[in-house]
Amino acid sequence: MTKILIIDDSPEDTEMLRRFCEQLRSSSIETALSGSEGVARFEKWRADCVLLDYHLADNNGLSVLAALKARDPYVPVIVLSGRGSEELAAAAMKAGATRYLTKRGLSLDMLRTAIEASIRWMQHAAMTQQG
Repeated sequence: MTKILIIDDSPEDTEMLRRFCEQLRSSSIETALSGSEGVARFEKWRADCVLLDYHLADNNGLSVLAALKARDPYVPVIVLSGRGSEELAAAAMKAGATRYLTKRGLSLDMLRTAIEASIRWMQHAAMTQQG
């Protein structure tokens, strides 16, 4: 069972991401409508992958990413944005995101591939670091 945490302050985007994730085999989904709620939820419910909106009302996505990585440096975090740019993508990747996706044109296949690849990448990084 893959545990996916969605942190997005847009109810519409959260619902879209939830619908996509529900179509993935054996996934369990939690949601948070703010960065602070998302970090608190992660502390209680260690997700296998986090889908994080870059533009949150209470926080910048990169500060939430830093807080998540401080709690678990190997958690895969996919940063999403409705207003994507190369600068945002570069900043997210530099801050530790495993992937950066724009919400415009997002498909189930794109999200599935990003989640699966991100989890594999971080599992490999954790094993390499520990062994």
